[in-house]
Amino acid sequence: MSKTYAVFNGDGLFQHMLFKGVHTIPKGAVEISDELSVRILQEPDSIWRIDETGAITATDPESIPPTREQIEALRLRSYADPLTGSDRYFAEAQRMQVMNEPGWEAVRAAGVARFEAIQAQYPWTSDDGAL
Repeated sequence: MSKTYAVFNGDGLFQHMLFKGVHTIPKGAVEISDELSVRILQEPDSIWRIDETGAITATDPESIPPTREQIEALRLRSYADPLTGSDRYFAEAQRMQVMNEPGWEAVRAAGVARFEAIQAQYPWTSDDGAL
């Protein structure tokens, strides 16, 4: 088998695999064993990293908690979803109220309930971003 190399970004995260004789091997690429290259190919959902000692390890993405920014992004997308989000209820309630249509309070209450459900679906437990 030809020599296999792995390329990692500045944070040590695996980017892609290259094969000598097929690809141009950039400076900084790390030669890896055939066994490791097979593992990388067989575990595509794992997050592969190289540390300062040169050790390459895999992490299950489920074991890495999302950041506060990632949770906020999930919440914002969920609020704005045109079919299941809370924003549509608030917009409808506002329109109904401005046009003096009855029942806007119930629509607004549905928006509040959906907003709270989304927050429960994507929770965070402290102000410092730790979950």
